[in-house]
Amino acid sequence: MILVTLALILLSREPPVAAPAAAPAGAPVAPQAEPVAPQAEPVAPAPATPAVVPQAEPPTSLPIDPEGIPNEQTLPREIPRRAYIVIDRVSVAAGMVESDDDAIIVLRDDKSRVKSFAKNRVLSITYLLEGPSGRRVRVIFNDGRVLIGALIDDGYEHVEVEIAGIKIKYPREAVAGVKPYPTDRELYERFRTTLEPDQYQKRYTLALWLYNKKMYVESKTELESLLDATNHYDAKRLLAEVTAQIALMEGGTPDGVARPLVGGGGNTARTTQPGTSGVLASPLLTEAEVNLIRVYEIDTANPPRLQIPRSLIASMFEKYSDSELLPAKSAEKDAYFSKEPIEIVKTLFALKARELYSEIKVLGEPESLNLFRLRVHNAWLIGNCATSKCHGGADAGRFFLHNRDWKSDAVRATNMLILLRSRIDTLPLVDSEKPTDSLIFQYALPKTEARRPHPDVRGWSPVLTTGRRGLQEDFVDWVRSMRLPRGEYPIDYTPPALKSPDRPDASGEDR
Repeated sequence: MILVTLALILLSREPPVAAPAAAPAGAPVAPQAEPVAPQAEPVAPAPATPAVVPQAEPPTSLPIDPEGIPNEQTLPREIPRRAYIVIDRVSVAAGMVESDDDAIIVLRDDKSRVKSFAKNRVLSITYLLEGPSGRRVRVIFNDGRVLIGALIDDGYEHVEVEIAGIKIKYPREAVAGVKPYPTDRELYERFRTTLEPDQYQKRYTLALWLYNKKMYVESKTELESLLDATNHYDAKRLLAEVTAQIALMEGGTPDGVARPLVGGGGNTARTTQPGTSGVLASPLLTEAEVNLIRVYEIDTANPPRLQIPRSLIASMFEKYSDSELLPAKSAEKDAYFSKEPIEIVKTLFALKARELYSEIKVLGEPESLNLFRLRVHNAWLIGNCATSKCHGGADAGRFFLHNRDWKSDAVRATNMLILLRSRIDTLPLVDSEKPTDSLIFQYALPKTEARRPHPDVRGWSPVLTTGRRGLQEDFVDWVRSMRLPRGEYPIDYTPPALKSPDRPDASGEDR
């Protein structure tokens, strides 16, 4: 009897559940691949086990919770307001959903007639998708085809979507369903509202997902918010990676140490003009850096001449193979190599593929740089501010401009970057918000008109006089046309650091 009782006790015990293996320490653990959205209505996920607040920094990375990865299954299910029912091979019904349970659905048609249907007696029920118009959707056809487009109308008689700028209508009876297909940003905005403040591991997984999607600013925001609430070991390490990526994109470094960036090249790769010394020997931008500035200044609505190497397109396909912006089929990829260069550039910009920008060859001059060359640099900057007895000489005063070989692309681009990145007494030489407040603009005005007059130095004379209003307008047009008005290109360049007297000297050398 005792033996029988012991055997029953042993059989009633549940087998132990194996604990998930901890990931090794090191770089942040990448989340599992995002599941493909099912054809049928997604089932709401089971409630997650409440996260435990870590009391101390764990020695290893925690396993990633798949429920912390934004996808269509983890988003709140939209409550259907309309439905289309195939009753039998010849009869259909459609209308507003009055009530809906496991057994019965009740519809009100366009004539306000109410009718109920037993779900086990109809062939199919399709719940229609609501707006807003333009939301990205996946159209699933009865024959198995799937198309991605922007929703115009999921109607009772037809489904209308816009694909590649073309509006197309499909008969209702040919479509099995229209499902939301949110962008990464939409997934993020909608998913983050489903997280509770104490779900620390899910919040970390969301930040890691954003990092892998190259949404670095959003990832940083989530990580900083998480670290305000708890001492999360992996979040600290990931925040350091995210900060480094943001610094790289903005043309800086997280530790303040100057380094060559993508497409740039450090000062050691630059050349100086022959026969110069001191400040006159300040290095000029390289040809690659000039080209990179042109890339960032491309106006896609009015592009200059461009050349896209085949190797660049191949690299784009390799690095961004999972992007919906690129074709998936081999034939479409082959045709992509024949597209207009500006269309490929638009795709690169949409992908934010900054590591590939330097491979774009800009053969012409973007409009903003053309304005600077003709209406600012050549029109009055070189002939006045950049002369050898002013800011182009050895005793340049407050800032320095190159004037030798001033028609070259390198000199002009370097001078422009000096203007965009220089400050005098914390004030910018070029104010992108208020162009007429720019110091370079104020210093060129007559003293009686300037809010910040040029210092009293011998030999100075105003450039932007009353009779030359056109030059003032040209300067404002140039500043407003700049794509990166503060010179925030990913180029490691600091304007020459010059010494200047504390007080203006009217009797000293010309400036």
